[in-house]
Amino acid sequence: MCSDVSFMERALALARHSLPFAGVNPPVGAVLARNGIIIGQGFHHGPGTLHAEAEALVDARESLEQAGGTLAGSTLYCTLEPCCHSGHGKRTPPCTEAIIAAGVSRVVFASTDPNPLVSGKGAARLRQAGVAVESGLLAEQGNALIEVFSVSIRLRRPFIHIKWAQSLDGRLACKSGASRWITNSVARAQAHELRSRHDAVMVGAGTLRSDDPQLTVRDAPVSYELGSRQPLRIILAGRKPLPLGSHVFTSPPEGKTIVVAAHATEALAQCRSAGIRVVEVGCGREGLPDLSESLGALYSEGIGSVFVEGGSLLITGLLSRGFWDAVTVFTSPLILGAGVEAVGDLSVESPDLGIRFADPQFQVSDGFVRFDARNPRNCAEPSDLGMPADANEQKIVDASPGNVEGSCSRA
Repeated sequence: MCSDVSFMERALALARHSLPFAGVNPPVGAVLARNGIIIGQGFHHGPGTLHAEAEALVDARESLEQAGGTLAGSTLYCTLEPCCHSGHGKRTPPCTEAIIAAGVSRVVFASTDPNPLVSGKGAARLRQAGVAVESGLLAEQGNALIEVFSVSIRLRRPFIHIKWAQSLDGRLACKSGASRWITNSVARAQAHELRSRHDAVMVGAGTLRSDDPQLTVRDAPVSYELGSRQPLRIILAGRKPLPLGSHVFTSPPEGKTIVVAAHATEALAQCRSAGIRVVEVGCGREGLPDLSESLGALYSEGIGSVFVEGGSLLITGLLSRGFWDAVTVFTSPLILGAGVEAVGDLSVESPDLGIRFADPQFQVSDGFVRFDARNPRNCAEPSDLGMPADANEQKIVDASPGNVEGSCSRA
């Protein structure tokens, strides 16, 4: 006989299959069991498709039709609190009602839904209907699984993971602009694996001109859980025209490049004339598109996570305004002297005002040091995400354009 923990572990494994399709939705897995035996299971395949709970119910009914059984006395194990709302652009019915109608006796879930439309309300609706509800089983694993969703729904922008490779003296490139290669093939393979975990990869126009990157996943083995998808390629344009002969516009996968450009710029007009997909926003600092508006617009496009790979101007802008959630830095035992600095002026007047990191981790291997960390302001437990944001975070939320509630509510 399997235990509650074993069934939840299976649900978490199923939820990992959901990661490639999540976008601004949470990855969710569900298992339906009765008398210690799995009778149905499922995971969310993306916006507009059945939720994990509903797929598990359908799977169970198909099995029971052959055996002539019912769902009475069964337990549903799901990684996230079942949803209970309609509207706000949501394209699927509430899972709570399907669970109640099916006659499920007990529901066990790992994480409380950070979406304020659901948080605590899904469990309350089930209890009201006489369903036994237990929460928090393997919550730490469940909360880690929905990290991207938890941050993005609170701040109404994609989860931002910044990565750069630098010399020991903090240079992205030599004085000449040459940067290939500061690190080695092992570090590059790790970077490609990180790319595969995000909805999109973003660089600034300067990096596009100097490096002509492909921004695709090539060198890393892609796990079964993550599938074989390629992330979107996002170019944050400045005022100048873009080199349309670059890899991101001419090489596969076609149709996977988006240019974010400010109003009335040459880059905007140029890309529209060339038939390139453009997101138009207001103008921000140094001629770049407004960062807050850009991130809000990308979130409205259904992009839940963005892997940022440079350059220095974009990295500095995101760090200085707090628009970041995770960083990965590969440092090579190499001195370049004068060159392109990884991070520019952050207007830090004293060490006390510098950027601090949560959960810093260092890994030394194969001729480089890898540093990974989180933004301490944004990595609260999902159960805490309903609390008021601080002043800076609230400004980010308010600055994001459009009504995006529907896209972040398991559509």
